[in-house]
Amino acid sequence: MMDNDKIYFQPGDLVTLKKDIPNKPIMIVVKKVTTVFKNENESSLKGIRCRWFTTDGLLQEAIWNTKDLYKLN
Repeated sequence: MMDNDKIYFQPGDLVTLKKDIPNKPIMIVVKKVTTVFKNENESSLKGIRCRWFTTDGLLQEAIWNTKDLYKLN
């Protein structure tokens, strides 16, 4: 895949972090998060909300930049 190809994340997609770090989680995409500016009719992408379980079984949730995520299948 070329760097110019856009990747779109949909709810239910499995993703992981692009960085090669130990114990990086496999996460599920919950939704796209946008920010709406008060005096404008425009919205901008804030990130992708993902959920995952830690090795201890705790549910975690965070918003990630699309550039930090890698889509699995």
